[in-house]
Order: sequence, then C-alpha cells, then structure tokens
Amino acid sequence: EDVQPSPTCTAYTSYVLSLAHTQGYPELVAGVLPCFWVYTDVGERLMARAGNLDDHPYGDWIATYGDEEFARSTEQVKAIADRLAAGAGEATVSRMREAFRRATTYEWMFWDAAWRQETWRR
Repeated sequence: EDVQPSPTCTAYTSYVLSLAHTQGYPELVAGVLPCFWVYTDVGERLMARAGNLDDHPYGDWIATYGDEEFARSTEQVKAIADRLAAGAGEATVSRMREAFRRATTYEWMFWDAAWRQETWRR
C-alpha cells in the first residue's frame, strides 16, 4: 500500500506556503517558528531520556533536534521574530500572532496524529 502524507502535514505545509506567497516576512517567520520551537523541545526531552543513540531507531532524528546547534538555531529564529514584532505596526503583529497560533495548532495536530498512530493510505 502507498502511504500518503497526513492531511495535517499537507495542510500545514500549504499554510506555510500561503504565508510565503500572501504575507510578509514577519508573518512567515512567525509561521515557521513553532516548528523550530516544538522540535527543539521534543528533541531535547528525547535526548535526555534516550541514552545511547547508536542503535536507537530514531537516533538520527533525536541527535538532530536534540542537538545544541539546533537549539541555537531556534533561539535565532525566536530573536528574529521578536525583532520583527518590535519594529512592526499593530496590524502586522496581529497577523504574526495569528500565524504563530495557527502553525502551533498544526504542530499539535501533527504530533497528536502520531501519538494516535493515524495512518493514511491510498
């Protein structure tokens, strides 16, 4: 059977692409920030629990997102978002908040689907 990307993943990707095509840079940064932030949090938590990653089935993933370098990248994106918001007008900040909120919802839906072991087949 051909396993398809989840509808949530497709919707999330489409949403971020729509931000890139219809909004400004501040809204796009706010829309991708949850992905960085959530992956850093999950990666760090798993890294703390996983121990030796050599034979771990998700070792590469955990090593990537639990890494200090990725955490630094996340802090950079957070700082960029803060700087953009500080220099933006009220309408832009409102759109940034909405982009962050919606992208965070998609992140939750993505992880929730994995937790519930949802599958989508053609």
